[in-house]
Formats: sequence, C-alpha cells, structure tokens
Amino acid sequence: MLKAATTAGAQGDEFGYINAMILRRQGNLADALQTAQFSLPDSLDPAIRFLFIGQVADHLGEIDTAFSAFEDMNRVTASYPDARRFDGTEHRRHVEDLLAATTPSAVEGWPTAASPESGRAPAFLLGFMRSGTTLLDTILMGHSGTHVLEEEPILAHIEDIAGGIERLGNLDERSILDLRARYHTEAAARGAFPEQSLLVDKNPLASLRTPLIHRLFPDARFIFTLRHPCDVVLSCFMQNLKINQAMASFLNLENAALLYDRVMQYWETCRSLLPLRIHTIRYEDMVENVEGEIRPLLEFLDLAWEDSVLDHQRVAVERGYIRTPSYAQVTESIYSRASGRWLRYRHHMEPVLPILAPWAEKFGYDME
Repeated sequence: MLKAATTAGAQGDEFGYINAMILRRQGNLADALQTAQFSLPDSLDPAIRFLFIGQVADHLGEIDTAFSAFEDMNRVTASYPDARRFDGTEHRRHVEDLLAATTPSAVEGWPTAASPESGRAPAFLLGFMRSGTTLLDTILMGHSGTHVLEEEPILAHIEDIAGGIERLGNLDERSILDLRARYHTEAAARGAFPEQSLLVDKNPLASLRTPLIHRLFPDARFIFTLRHPCDVVLSCFMQNLKINQAMASFLNLENAALLYDRVMQYWETCRSLLPLRIHTIRYEDMVENVEGEIRPLLEFLDLAWEDSVLDHQRVAVERGYIRTPSYAQVTESIYSRASGRWLRYRHHMEPVLPILAPWAEKFGYDME
C-alpha cells in the first residue's frame, strides 16, 4: 500500500515513519531502527520518534541505545506545557499525606460499617501500573458472569462527595447507602450489564482509595496484581504517557521508584488496618500458567470455570479500544519475554535498586 501510494505521487513527512513501522512489523528491526534514527523528518513529534527507537532497540537487545531513547522521550515530554505544571513529586507527596492520615486511631474510630451490599458487591482490580491489570481484566471479560469497568473515574467522584479519609468516620449508614447507590448509578451510566453479573472495577492506582472502598463495600473483594518491582518501574519509565499529576512521576526513574515505594507502603498499611478480602496474582505466574492462576481467582470470586477466559486475544479484539498502554500486548498471545527485562538494564537501574530491592524481597522476587 505504501509503495502504491508513493508510486501514485503521494508525499508527506509521515511516510518515513510509516516505512519504519512496516519494517518493524516485517521483523526487519535493524533497518527499522536505522530509519528511525536517521531518516525521520523533524516534523514528527520527537517523543514518538524516541519511543519507537527505544522499543525497537529493546527488541534488538541494544540496551544502552534503548535506555537513552527512553530518557530522551521523557525529557522531551517533560518540556511540553501539560507536563511543565508538575515536577514529578506531587503524587508521591499526596500518597505521603494519605499515609500520615491512615492510622490505627483513625480507623478504630469508625462506627460499625453499613450493611453489606444486597447481592454481590463489586470486586476491585488493583495493582501498580504495568503489573498485569489490563491482561487480567481482559481475561475476566471473557467470563459470561462478569462486567468489567476499565479505569473509570467513579471512585474519584465518590471520594469528592465523601471527602478524604479523615471524613470517612463521619459517614453514617444512610450516607454510605446513598454513596453506594451513586456508585452503581455511575457504573450503570457507562454501559448496561445484567444485574446478576459481577461488577469488576479495574483501576491500578485505586489502591489509594482502599479505605473508601472498604467503607462503602465492607464485603468487597480485592484482586491485587504483583510483578517484579524493577520490571514495573522500568516499564512505567518506558511508556509515552498522557501526563497528569500521577503520570508525571514516570518521567524520571527515581521519581517512579519512589512513587512505587509509597504506594506499596500505603497498600500494606491498609492491609494491616482493615479486614480486606484479598486475592493476589503474580504477573509472572499468570503468563506462565494462565489456567492455574485463573481457576483459584474465579473460585475466590464465586464464579464457575469457563474455558472462554483462556481466549483473551479474541476478547481483546472484540472489546475494541483499550485506554491503557497495554493494547499491543494484550492482543498478542501471552508471552513471558517482559519478565526479568530489568536485568538487562541493571546498570541503568542501579541508582533505584536500594528503593526497590526491599519490596522485591518482601514479595519473594530475586534481585539476580
């Protein structure tokens, strides 16, 4: 098609980039990398160019070239107006404020929770970004008994009404029931689903709203995805993200690692203070043995086994637009090549390993 267009006289700066993408799709990675490095026009967004170079160099095993390209991508992105509003520490400081407010005395002061949900309470799919939440929510979409919400801001809206954690203890049963009804109204507005379906609300960083979730839905089930902390942080650093307060943390490797540390501290604090129903899934185990990991998860969710959950590629194609950076991965067959990727970048990650190594040890991951 590209050849036919150029033969017909079509012109444009984008043709070089299209050609590079075609070369990559054909498996001609060396030529694709050379084209991206030396033959793309200045009119192409440099962040996109650096992302492409980084991804292709990563596949070729040219680690220094890849890491340098991702650094350049983030440097360029940080210079754009939307990103210049942030210095990359704001969201970490927000989590630190939550940690300071989420104390035993704050939680012990809560009155008895409202009655459990009539019917099944929603399940909440949490975990740090790039830890496998999109793959898992796609798998769960393949079950006839689920309805998955993907990164909708419903909890944020409810939090605005309820107030921060310091106000959760002031909620009486009537207030909780009203907020619960508001949650379901907003969920229904995002697409009708059978009443008997289990609503699965997927939002990686909603772990920061765990006290609110528990206050509204004391019988809610939490699905928490884990992945090697070094792979998570590196993968976040390698994404070309739409920048907001949270995503600005990933423009710098140290800020990314520090945010991971604070979020995990908060999750562990919530686990210690609240009687949560939690099922943890390790990304590395899931990609090695999908059925072996999903069967216990479905039991935890009181869902019968269905073979359809194993056909995640069909589900990914049928669901259409995926709003996370994981679209390309979840439309492929499940692979394990991203597991342990950080080891190839170990030299570049040395400065943040003291931050991440304690979490790797806690979660049972090797650092070698």
